[in-house]
Amino acid sequence: MRKKFFDDCAQHWEAPSAEKVELVKNRILPLLELKNGENVLDACSGAGAIVPLLLEKGARITEFDYSENMIAAAKKLYGDQAEFVVGDIEKIPFSDAEFDKVICHNSLPHIEDKMKAFKECYRVLKGGGIFLISHSGSKKEIDEHHKKCHIAVCNDMMPSNNEITIFTAAAGFESIEILDEEKYFAVVCKKAK
Repeated sequence: MRKKFFDDCAQHWEAPSAEKVELVKNRILPLLELKNGENVLDACSGAGAIVPLLLEKGARITEFDYSENMIAAAKKLYGDQAEFVVGDIEKIPFSDAEFDKVICHNSLPHIEDKMKAFKECYRVLKGGGIFLISHSGSKKEIDEHHKKCHIAVCNDMMPSNNEITIFTAAAGFESIEILDEEKYFAVVCKKAK
């Protein structure tokens, strides 16, 4: 039901507000420590809301989502500026150590098996890489928003910080930083070199 919900939403998906774009640009993306030319997997990418910001940083981008319609919408918007792949974050169809950075923006509550997702993101990251989970809202704000949403996602709540710590440790990440700020939430997971 969740996948159908996102497939159906793709045709009505709206670009983020200017305020949200500035938040991602100035607060969230710096946590990725992105360098020009790095290979970035935008996991659970939806319609590619952060593609322009990643392009500004000189990233080579792979948009990756399990919704065919979301990927089609992203492809329509960004054409040859990124690679577009349909697939599930719980079973990423890329080789080990293929990406410098992985970002999962505004998606964590919707991932069914978060443990598998963390392990897969670790696997596809190069040594020294960063996996960034981010949201344009605090945990509380995200949970309150989902409670008011369609039945397909109304129970998709943010995991606790303790659960997130368990996921990162089990996946093998060397370090983790959790930021639950008033306007955004982020988890910075670093893989050892």
